[in-house]
Amino acid sequence: MSRGQIYKLLLISVALLILVTACRPSPLEEARELVPIGTPRDDAIRILSETAWYHQPCPNVITIDDLFFFGSRKYDKADVVIVRSEPVEEVFILYDISSFEPYAWHAAYRDCIQRHMFED
Repeated sequence: MSRGQIYKLLLISVALLILVTACRPSPLEEARELVPIGTPRDDAIRILSETAWYHQPCPNVITIDDLFFFGSRKYDKADVVIVRSEPVEEVFILYDISSFEPYAWHAAYRDCIQRHMFED
């Protein structure tokens, strides 16, 4: 194999790697596919915990926000998926799935997050 052929093969490999990475759904998109609105909270926790590296429940007065972290374990770079549940006939049911940029969830959930779970 000539040097030119090796170079072309290397370029094609890099291009394919970039393409595959770019086509992968975000954690939020994947969560929305796996746990649609109306899913019982316990089922959503079980399903999303299979791929999240950290799950943190954040109870409110009536509802519960469950935070699932994906990707980087760095506090300023982790991807978060927020699953909100409300009680319906004594069972918590998912009513919203969203995400925040890191600076936003830091502020919104600072009293709930266990900071030691993250790398600095």
